[in-house]
Amino acid sequence: MVLASAIEAQMCANAEVVLVGGGNSAGQAAVFLSSHAAHVNMLVRGPGLALTMSRYLIDRIEATPNIALLPHTELTTLDGDENGLAAVRWRNGRDGTEVQRSLRNVFLFVGAEPETGWLHGCDVAVDSAGFVLTGESAPLSGTRGTPRAPLESSIAGLFAVGDVRSGSVKRVGGAIGEGAAAVAQIHAVFARRARRPRRFNDQRGRDAI
Repeated sequence: MVLASAIEAQMCANAEVVLVGGGNSAGQAAVFLSSHAAHVNMLVRGPGLALTMSRYLIDRIEATPNIALLPHTELTTLDGDENGLAAVRWRNGRDGTEVQRSLRNVFLFVGAEPETGWLHGCDVAVDSAGFVLTGESAPLSGTRGTPRAPLESSIAGLFAVGDVRSGSVKRVGGAIGEGAAAVAQIHAVFARRARRPRRFNDQRGRDAI
Protein backbone atom coordinates (compact mmCIF):
# COMPACT_ATOMS: atom_id res chain seq x y z
CA MET A 1 0.00 0.00 0.00
CA VAL A 2 1.31 3.46 -0.91
CA LEU A 3 0.08 6.31 1.23
CA ALA A 4 -1.11 9.58 -0.32
CA SER A 5 0.48 12.44 1.59
CA ALA A 6 0.84 16.15 0.97
CA ILE A 7 4.09 15.48 -0.90
CA GLU A 8 2.39 13.10 -3.34
CA ALA A 9 -0.49 15.56 -3.74
CA GLN A 10 1.94 18.27 -4.84
CA MET A 11 3.59 15.90 -7.32
CA CYS A 12 0.30 15.15 -9.09
CA ALA A 13 -1.25 18.63 -8.92
CA ASN A 14 -3.51 19.27 -11.93
CA ALA A 15 -2.57 15.90 -13.43
CA GLU A 16 -4.44 12.67 -14.12
CA VAL A 17 -3.70 9.83 -11.69
CA VAL A 18 -4.59 6.18 -11.16
CA LEU A 19 -5.54 4.72 -7.80
CA VAL A 20 -5.87 0.94 -7.33
CA GLY A 21 -7.95 -0.45 -4.46
CA GLY A 22 -11.44 -0.49 -3.01
CA GLY A 23 -10.98 -0.31 0.77
CA ASN A 24 -11.37 2.61 3.15
CA SER A 25 -7.73 3.65 2.72
CA ALA A 26 -8.24 3.82 -1.04
CA GLY A 27 -11.43 5.83 -0.59
CA GLN A 28 -9.79 8.33 1.72
CA ALA A 29 -6.88 8.73 -0.69
CA ALA A 30 -9.18 9.19 -3.68
CA VAL A 31 -11.11 11.97 -1.95
CA PHE A 32 -7.88 13.62 -0.80
CA LEU A 33 -6.20 13.44 -4.21
CA SER A 34 -9.30 14.70 -6.00
CA SER A 35 -8.75 18.13 -4.47
CA HIS A 36 -5.31 18.33 -6.10
CA ALA A 37 -5.32 16.14 -9.22
CA ALA A 38 -7.24 16.98 -12.35
CA HIS A 39 -8.75 13.49 -12.55
CA VAL A 40 -8.61 10.34 -10.40
CA ASN A 41 -9.19 6.94 -12.05
CA MET A 42 -10.16 4.51 -9.28
CA LEU A 43 -9.58 0.90 -10.37
CA VAL A 44 -11.55 -1.74 -8.46
CA ARG A 45 -11.27 -5.44 -9.23
CA GLY A 46 -14.72 -6.24 -7.83
CA PRO A 47 -18.18 -5.05 -8.89
CA GLY A 48 -18.12 -1.96 -6.69
CA LEU A 49 -17.34 -0.54 -3.27
CA ALA A 50 -20.33 -1.60 -1.17
CA LEU A 51 -18.67 -4.66 0.37
CA THR A 52 -15.28 -3.10 1.10
CA MET A 53 -15.79 0.59 1.90
CA SER A 54 -17.72 2.65 4.44
CA ARG A 55 -20.91 4.26 3.14
CA TYR A 56 -19.82 7.80 3.92
CA LEU A 57 -16.75 7.40 1.71
CA ILE A 58 -18.77 5.88 -1.11
CA ASP A 59 -21.12 8.87 -0.96
CA ARG A 60 -18.22 11.32 -1.11
CA ILE A 61 -16.67 9.52 -4.08
CA GLU A 62 -19.99 9.49 -5.94
CA ALA A 63 -20.38 13.21 -5.23
CA THR A 64 -16.90 14.12 -6.51
CA PRO A 65 -17.02 14.82 -10.26
CA ASN A 66 -13.33 14.25 -10.99
CA ILE A 67 -13.24 10.72 -9.50
CA ALA A 68 -14.07 7.96 -12.00
CA LEU A 69 -14.89 4.61 -10.39
CA LEU A 70 -13.94 1.75 -12.73
CA PRO A 71 -15.27 -1.60 -11.42
CA HIS A 72 -14.15 -5.03 -12.72
CA THR A 73 -10.90 -3.33 -13.74
CA GLU A 74 -7.28 -4.32 -13.17
CA LEU A 75 -3.96 -2.61 -13.86
CA THR A 76 -2.12 -4.54 -16.60
CA THR A 77 0.87 -2.54 -17.85
CA LEU A 78 3.24 0.15 -16.65
CA ASP A 79 5.42 1.82 -19.30
CA GLY A 80 8.36 4.03 -18.44
CA ASP A 81 10.88 6.37 -19.96
CA GLU A 82 14.08 8.05 -18.79
CA ASN A 83 12.07 10.13 -16.32
CA GLY A 84 10.15 7.25 -14.72
CA LEU A 85 6.55 6.15 -15.24
CA ALA A 86 5.15 7.41 -18.55
CA ALA A 87 1.98 5.45 -19.29
CA VAL A 88 -0.48 3.07 -17.66
CA ARG A 89 -2.83 0.48 -19.14
CA TRP A 90 -5.79 -1.20 -17.50
CA ARG A 91 -8.34 -3.82 -18.61
CA ASN A 92 -12.02 -4.35 -17.87
CA GLY A 93 -12.44 -7.98 -16.81
CA ARG A 94 -16.02 -8.22 -18.05
CA ASP A 95 -15.74 -7.08 -21.65
CA GLY A 96 -11.94 -7.23 -22.13
CA THR A 97 -11.58 -3.63 -23.22
CA GLU A 98 -8.24 -1.97 -22.49
CA VAL A 99 -7.48 1.69 -21.88
CA GLN A 100 -4.09 3.40 -21.94
CA ARG A 101 -3.31 6.79 -20.39
CA SER A 102 -0.14 8.84 -20.48
CA LEU A 103 0.41 9.70 -16.82
CA ARG A 104 3.11 9.56 -14.18
CA ASN A 105 1.36 8.84 -10.88
CA VAL A 106 -0.09 5.53 -9.66
CA PHE A 107 -1.23 4.90 -6.09
CA LEU A 108 -1.63 1.33 -4.82
CA PHE A 109 -3.87 0.46 -1.87
CA VAL A 110 -3.89 -3.32 -2.09
CA GLY A 111 -1.60 -4.36 0.76
CA ALA A 112 -4.02 -4.48 3.68
CA GLU A 113 -4.16 -8.30 3.76
CA PRO A 114 -0.74 -10.01 3.86
CA GLU A 115 -0.18 -13.11 1.74
CA THR A 116 1.36 -15.12 4.58
CA GLY A 117 -0.89 -18.18 4.62
CA TRP A 118 1.93 -20.28 3.14
CA LEU A 119 3.91 -19.70 6.36
CA HIS A 120 1.42 -21.66 8.47
CA GLY A 121 3.16 -24.65 9.98
CA CYS A 122 6.60 -23.07 9.68
CA ASP A 123 6.62 -21.64 13.23
CA VAL A 124 6.98 -18.09 11.91
CA ALA A 125 5.21 -15.79 14.38
CA VAL A 126 2.66 -13.36 12.92
CA ASP A 127 0.39 -10.75 14.49
CA SER A 128 -3.40 -10.93 14.70
CA ALA A 129 -3.73 -9.64 11.12
CA GLY A 130 -1.20 -12.10 9.69
CA PHE A 131 1.79 -9.76 9.32
CA VAL A 132 5.20 -11.24 10.21
CA LEU A 133 6.57 -10.19 13.59
CA THR A 134 10.21 -9.08 13.63
CA GLY A 135 12.81 -7.73 16.02
CA GLU A 136 11.83 -7.36 19.67
CA SER A 137 8.20 -8.13 18.77
CA ALA A 138 9.09 -11.62 17.55
CA PRO A 139 9.19 -14.41 20.16
CA LEU A 140 12.52 -16.17 20.38
CA SER A 141 12.94 -19.61 18.87
CA GLY A 142 15.82 -21.56 17.38
CA THR A 143 19.15 -20.23 18.68
CA ARG A 144 18.70 -19.08 22.28
CA GLY A 145 20.50 -16.13 23.75
CA THR A 146 21.27 -14.59 20.35
CA PRO A 147 20.22 -10.95 19.90
CA ARG A 148 17.31 -10.58 17.50
CA ALA A 149 18.02 -8.27 14.53
CA PRO A 150 15.36 -5.58 13.90
CA LEU A 151 14.11 -7.28 10.72
CA GLU A 152 14.63 -10.87 11.89
CA SER A 153 11.56 -13.03 12.44
CA SER A 154 10.92 -15.54 15.22
CA ILE A 155 13.02 -18.03 13.23
CA ALA A 156 16.71 -17.23 13.61
CA GLY A 157 18.17 -16.20 10.25
CA LEU A 158 14.78 -15.63 8.60
CA PHE A 159 14.02 -11.98 7.75
CA ALA A 160 10.90 -10.09 6.65
CA VAL A 161 10.72 -6.68 4.96
CA GLY A 162 8.14 -4.44 3.34
CA ASP A 163 4.38 -4.68 3.47
CA VAL A 164 4.38 -8.23 4.85
CA ARG A 165 6.20 -7.13 8.02
CA SER A 166 4.21 -6.12 11.09
CA GLY A 167 4.79 -2.44 11.88
CA SER A 168 6.17 -1.44 8.47
CA VAL A 169 5.12 1.89 6.96
CA LYS A 170 3.57 0.21 3.88
CA ARG A 171 5.41 2.37 1.37
CA VAL A 172 7.53 1.31 -1.60
CA GLY A 173 10.43 3.49 -0.42
CA GLY A 174 10.21 1.96 3.04
CA ALA A 175 10.31 -1.56 1.63
CA ILE A 176 13.40 -0.70 -0.44
CA GLY A 177 15.14 0.70 2.63
CA GLU A 178 14.23 -2.33 4.73
CA GLY A 179 15.53 -4.64 2.01
CA ALA A 180 18.89 -2.87 2.03
CA ALA A 181 19.00 -2.97 5.84
CA ALA A 182 18.16 -6.67 5.86
CA VAL A 183 21.20 -7.42 3.68
CA ALA A 184 23.50 -5.89 6.30
CA GLN A 185 21.72 -7.77 9.09
CA ILE A 186 22.02 -11.07 7.19
CA HIS A 187 25.78 -10.51 6.80
CA ALA A 188 25.95 -9.94 10.55
CA VAL A 189 24.24 -13.31 11.11
CA PHE A 190 26.77 -15.05 8.86
CA ALA A 191 29.66 -13.35 10.66
CA ARG A 192 28.25 -14.38 14.03
CA ARG A 193 27.92 -17.99 12.92
CA ALA A 194 31.43 -18.00 11.49
CA ARG A 195 32.83 -17.03 14.92
CA ARG A 196 30.84 -19.73 16.72
CA PRO A 197 32.99 -22.73 17.87
CA ARG A 198 32.21 -25.94 16.03
CA ARG A 199 32.28 -29.46 17.47
CA PHE A 200 33.70 -32.48 15.67
CA ASN A 201 34.74 -36.02 16.55
CA ASP A 202 38.44 -36.80 16.96
CA GLN A 203 39.98 -40.13 15.98
CA ARG A 204 39.15 -41.59 19.40
CA GLY A 205 35.44 -40.90 18.87
CA ARG A 206 35.26 -38.18 21.48
CA ASP A 207 33.80 -34.73 20.91
CA ALA A 208 36.38 -32.00 20.46
CA ILE A 209 36.16 -28.28 19.78
